[in-house]
Amino acid sequence: MTEHTGIEELRVKEILKERGMKMYELAKMMNIAPESLTRALQRNPQYTTLKTIADTLGVSVRDLFKGEDSQVSNNEMYGCIFYNGKMHTFNSRAEIDKFLVENK
Repeated sequence: MTEHTGIEELRVKEILKERGMKMYELAKMMNIAPESLTRALQRNPQYTTLKTIADTLGVSVRDLFKGEDSQVSNNEMYGCIFYNGKMHTFNSRAEIDKFLVENK
């Protein structure tokens, strides 16, 4: 049996579509070439690569994988904001509210 974790087994494209984003935009946010991101996802990506993708998207590594238990709840809020030349990711409404208060 051959193990294979490729882009078709991950939710990266699905998450990007939910956010109205394209793969090249994610690559740009990660400061890598789009081709490098695609190649990494077509193979068996290392945990560090998955962690970087997850952090950039503001989700957990587990949320990148398909499966019932990995679905992001509609009640949860994730996002990223570019502010003063830096990207900030958020995993909850509370984190966003705190950021907004601290950066008035």
